[in-house]
Amino acid sequence: MAQRVAWYSEWVLPRSETFVAHQLRAMSGIETALFGVDHVPGMEVPGRTFVLGRDRTLGSAEALVWKSVRRAPRLESAVRAFRPDLLIAHHLQNAWRVARLAEGSGIPLAAMCHGSDLLSIGGAGPPGSRGMRQLAANWSRLLETVRLFLPVSWFLGERLVRAGAAPSRVAVHHLGVPIPDGADLGSAADRSGVLFVGRLVENKGCDLLLRAVGTLAQSRRVEVTVVGDGPQRAGLQRQADRLPPGAVVRFLGGGLPHRTVLELMKRHRVVCMPSVEISTGVSEGLGLVACEAAAHGRPAVVFDTGGLPETVVHGATGLVVPQRDVRRLAEALDTVLTDDSIAHDMGLAARSMAVDRFDFLVQGARLRGLLSAHGLLAVETRK
Repeated sequence: MAQRVAWYSEWVLPRSETFVAHQLRAMSGIETALFGVDHVPGMEVPGRTFVLGRDRTLGSAEALVWKSVRRAPRLESAVRAFRPDLLIAHHLQNAWRVARLAEGSGIPLAAMCHGSDLLSIGGAGPPGSRGMRQLAANWSRLLETVRLFLPVSWFLGERLVRAGAAPSRVAVHHLGVPIPDGADLGSAADRSGVLFVGRLVENKGCDLLLRAVGTLAQSRRVEVTVVGDGPQRAGLQRQADRLPPGAVVRFLGGGLPHRTVLELMKRHRVVCMPSVEISTGVSEGLGLVACEAAAHGRPAVVFDTGGLPETVVHGATGLVVPQRDVRRLAEALDTVLTDDSIAHDMGLAARSMAVDRFDFLVQGARLRGLLSAHGLLAVETRK
């Protein structure tokens, strides 16, 4: 009989978490099911799913009770009926939500750590959401319950150990992305413009990108496409309006289909992720956008923030510059935008790195190996 892994994600599934669907597809030889409490309309999730708040008369009320006291009989029954060998929760606050269910059912629990779910615990001020407040209040109990933490970067792995996790219970697992056919990608050298993809919030640093572009646009035309939405959008648009005439900035908003975002990567020369660490402790856990850029043969320019240096090899697949250094950011963008040879070579190297390090199918096999090595799944036998 195939081994069974139950995955838990509160929302099924945000557009920013397509990696969850990739993981479900990549776990070959494993029977998987995804459980959650809130449904995102229009998102396709492969395989078996159970969403407490979807198409059920009392689902929304049950979801509220679950978030408050971790009680939801139908969700708990659905998980037990699946008879999983392992339960994996995406995000640490969600791991706390399912911890009692896992303990009561005798199911080993693993927790994927993505960034803000860990970093904001030690930041300035109290954690914002109810889930994060619950996590902060019960952190020591969660450390005892989780059998294996799966941070998505070495940066987060070190932070987990500093926060009290036993090193033997921490195993870094870089998330994977689909690797597109290279036939229609073209060369970065044949494209122009800078692409930014991300929430328009303080830690994503779009304002710093616009400042860098303002420097470059004093002497020539620089095109920037901003994909994303958030509380800073109006301010960023005003900032863009004040840039020199050479700066051409397009705001496309959020909620674009993921395939549309990937098409935009093909049309641009370089992807910029100017994320910074902010006072709340939030930083960039890994930087999947940089991984997707690499998969599409596009160099990335990033700050040396959080896990971003794990996605970009400085001078080979892109450029990594000191955090918040706008002058160095402008110089790095200028290098890639004006030197066809560098853009071409970095794009090829980025694509090669993505195939080796970030192919979601390869990463799925590596994840299974990690889980087996820590005794949470049986070792796969070749027939």
